[in-house]
Amino acid sequence: MKVLWFSGDSEAQIKDMPTPKPASGQVLIRMKAAGLCGSDLHGIYERPRKEIEGRRQWIPGHEPAGVVEALGSGVGELAIGDPVLVDNTVGCGECKLCRMGWYNLCVGPREKRGFYGFGLDGCFADYMVAEDRNCIKKPDWLSFEVGAHLTCGGGTVYSALKRLNITTDDTALAIGLGPVGLGGVALMKAWKARVIAVDMTEERVKLAKTLGADETIDASKENVLDRVKELTGGNGVEVAVDFSGSPIGRNNCIDSAGLFGRVAFVGERNPTTIDPSRQLLGKRITIYSSRVYGYHELMELLEFMKRHELHLEKMITHRFPLEKGPDALKLFQTTQTGKIIFTWP
Repeated sequence: MKVLWFSGDSEAQIKDMPTPKPASGQVLIRMKAAGLCGSDLHGIYERPRKEIEGRRQWIPGHEPAGVVEALGSGVGELAIGDPVLVDNTVGCGECKLCRMGWYNLCVGPREKRGFYGFGLDGCFADYMVAEDRNCIKKPDWLSFEVGAHLTCGGGTVYSALKRLNITTDDTALAIGLGPVGLGGVALMKAWKARVIAVDMTEERVKLAKTLGADETIDASKENVLDRVKELTGGNGVEVAVDFSGSPIGRNNCIDSAGLFGRVAFVGERNPTTIDPSRQLLGKRITIYSSRVYGYHELMELLEFMKRHELHLEKMITHRFPLEKGPDALKLFQTTQTGKIIFTWP
């Protein structure tokens, strides 16, 4: 099978590797769509080669959607030919949190948990092996392409926003309009909030408009805090979510929030300094942290999208065959795109 292999130092290549075989409780999936995520860039692709060489490597990619090709022994309800989405976090399946659907918070033995594309072979290949309990049957109304996005970016957004209890009375601020933030804009609008979307890239600011943003701020040209103050009559927003992972973005969320504001941090990577006395206490702000999602929330998200007739195809700006993976990664690094998806016939 063909595999998109990351070599470090922002280089990638196509390799031939043997097609894996599913073990007990696993299925082999023939890929139909796989999403590129920012963590693919920052977590592996851009890492110095010296940090990768000499260590065990794995096939990257953690946003999989495809068709069941083969079954290992002991597989439950899945059958060959079933279209599936794959929850990207593997839990032990036995601890209390796994039984509640929180595979991403598993506290079982380390050797029984992992993450596709990071430690476990992922989906940037013609085939991947997945635990049958991680697979959700894809509904007919959902495309493989959007389904792939849901298995990381979409699910992560839903999990964070659900905790914020967004209502039609809220003005919601979305900072950072990569694929995760763009999905956040669409979901905020599904909850009927007034949405203000912020980014430093003109193309992504325009794309947020097509996904329902009521107001947009180009942070390369405008002062975010001044503009939010202007748009809210000086009151600040009820909800603010940082999808950028940047210290500036996180602080802008806190400072843009009004009295009793609810703030969520979704973007990863950079340490951030916050002054509780100056920024939090006087406004009674609540800050939520959120990383990935629970398996049950992915099922909830499918029902949410159907009920609200939510279509996310607009956020997909580029589609590539896997063989063009090196070109797709270079393009994604420019930040001039929405969602990039690898597709198979």
